[in-house]
Amino acid sequence: MTAAGPLRFPPDARQVRLARQHVHQQAGLLGAAESLCDAAALIVDELANNAVEHGSSYRRAGAMLSVDVTWSAGRLSVEFIDPEMPEQAVRELAAALQAAADGMPSLENERGRGLFLISIYMEEVRVELAPGGGLRLLGKLSPS
Repeated sequence: MTAAGPLRFPPDARQVRLARQHVHQQAGLLGAAESLCDAAALIVDELANNAVEHGSSYRRAGAMLSVDVTWSAGRLSVEFIDPEMPEQAVRELAAALQAAADGMPSLENERGRGLFLISIYMEEVRVELAPGGGLRLLGKLSPS
């Protein structure tokens, strides 16, 4: 079963709330429990905020961010695309996400807690180049 399709939104901090609400609503329409809807919204909030905050250094075309939620085999899948993220940054994010999965970062460290959060909630996380370039992050969430 699929949701209404991907939400495309500008890389603007004022749009993050819309993305979070969309994901929560779509997950619920697909039959996900409230706790799973909350977890998906939290993950998308982190991804979208990071794309807005850190993307300002590379964003030139103002290309839309995208998030899509689907339901299959009792699990919720989330796909997030930032089409302007440079290839090197995608590789660095993949490495940082792997490091975050290996343990909680220091509370003194200003970076890494969001990635750790993603690694806690999501399974089968893949960070790769999107078909047209940029970041494509895919992962699944299972009911607890």
